[in-house]
Amino acid sequence: MLIREEAKWSLLLQSPAPAMGRATQLSHVLFIVSSLSSEVKIVGLSGSDKLAVLQGCPGMVGAAGAKGEPGTAGMKGAEGIRGKTGPVGKKGNRMNRVFIYVHSLHDLNHKERPLNDLHLLCLVYVNCKELLAKGNVLSGWYTIYPKGCTAMRVLCDMDTDGGGWIVFQRRADGSVDFFRNWDEYKRGFGSLLTEFWLGNDNIHLLTSLANELRIDLRDFENNHVFAKYKSFRILDESEKYKLILGDFINSTAGDSLAVHRNKFFTTKDLDNDPASINCATLYKVAWWYSKCHDSNLNGRYWLGAHNSTGDGINWHASRGNKYSFKLSEMKFRPVYQ
Repeated sequence: MLIREEAKWSLLLQSPAPAMGRATQLSHVLFIVSSLSSEVKIVGLSGSDKLAVLQGCPGMVGAAGAKGEPGTAGMKGAEGIRGKTGPVGKKGNRMNRVFIYVHSLHDLNHKERPLNDLHLLCLVYVNCKELLAKGNVLSGWYTIYPKGCTAMRVLCDMDTDGGGWIVFQRRADGSVDFFRNWDEYKRGFGSLLTEFWLGNDNIHLLTSLANELRIDLRDFENNHVFAKYKSFRILDESEKYKLILGDFINSTAGDSLAVHRNKFFTTKDLDNDPASINCATLYKVAWWYSKCHDSNLNGRYWLGAHNSTGDGINWHASRGNKYSFKLSEMKFRPVYQ
């Protein structure tokens, strides 16, 4: 009988003879310790002899081997099933009064509205004059906040007559059609790059405080003229954007706006002028018409002199009603210091 050893074993050959002494028993015992590859031959086993294989005591724990290199990361497992939405939490306690303070750099009178416990301060520029005072010296489009924290984009003239002007009307190349309806003049229209009307609602909002008005005109011979008025504002839509105009101050262009003082705004679809006809339809543009006009700065873009009467960018006191200016800008700024 051959036994191929897989581990270290003690092999004990026992004889059933009860009278066998210890010395005799020991003679039948084979203690075999071998390697895994050794062969063990058992002899003297016959008859009723029994073979018992007994596992020996474990050896001492060996020293720990060197730490192996980490294995590669396993693949990401599939996303588990989404759990159920939890119950709605309890309603929180109502917060106490909060005040939002909104003011400009000019007017430090706080306007407060109760909201919650937080105190928010919205520091804003409400016009171009404040922007200029803080070092914004380049003319261009800026964001202002004329009412609370509501933003508005405006063109600021920082160069003319001390700067700080908000430009609300500009004509430059005839690229924008100004023969528009009431709603379009209400909202505003045009291009930031060339010609635009800021919008009657915006003009009303921006002129609610004291402002002065300036009008700059340039002809096709590059001659520049201007007119200034002590105050300027327009009323809201319910008052048909009525023109409230102060005294004429000075000018190189003459006064061609005073006749339009206290007149309502008229468009091709809403006739508010005192004439028997719709002046906006006759002259192809919206304006604060009387019967009908001394100025018509939203008029058609003729290239200087034109044969038609009064339908161009006209300023009667300067070049009459048959000459259309190349450039027109209407602008205002606050009168506070």
